[in-house]
Amino acid sequence: MTEITYHLIMLADDDQDDREIFSNVCAEIGNTIKVRSFKNGFELLQYLNQSDVEMPSILFLDINMPIIDGFESLNDIRNKIGLKDLCVIIYSTSTTSFDVQKAKKLGANGFLQKPASYSKLKTAIQKILDTDWNDPCTHLDKMKFVIEV
Repeated sequence: MTEITYHLIMLADDDQDDREIFSNVCAEIGNTIKVRSFKNGFELLQYLNQSDVEMPSILFLDINMPIIDGFESLNDIRNKIGLKDLCVIIYSTSTTSFDVQKAKKLGANGFLQKPASYSKLKTAIQKILDTDWNDPCTHLDKMKFVIEV
């Protein structure tokens, strides 16, 4: 059996530019990171509900998406056996206290506001991915819930 030589990160975000920028940042951070992205929560949940698919080490989840939004997706993930312990970070332009508290209540491990610049995004993602890949949520538990750049 071949040993995995990369860490899978997933992103669900309806904005194509945001998905591309996120993937580019992860590629710059290191060649051991593979990004798989989805256009909405429906596509993400379809993938996650399949048997024998590769699960991510960390899932970044936008809130405002068509069909199934980030909060609905997070709720489904936290209520499904086998996905309850998935490390989930809400990744949104929103910083309202309502959205932050709702994300926390639904079981997100962190909340990252989409940074306004490429360099700030790279700094934030690097901070998150500088983790123990065997248990990436443990690293997040040491940070504030709202991850600051």
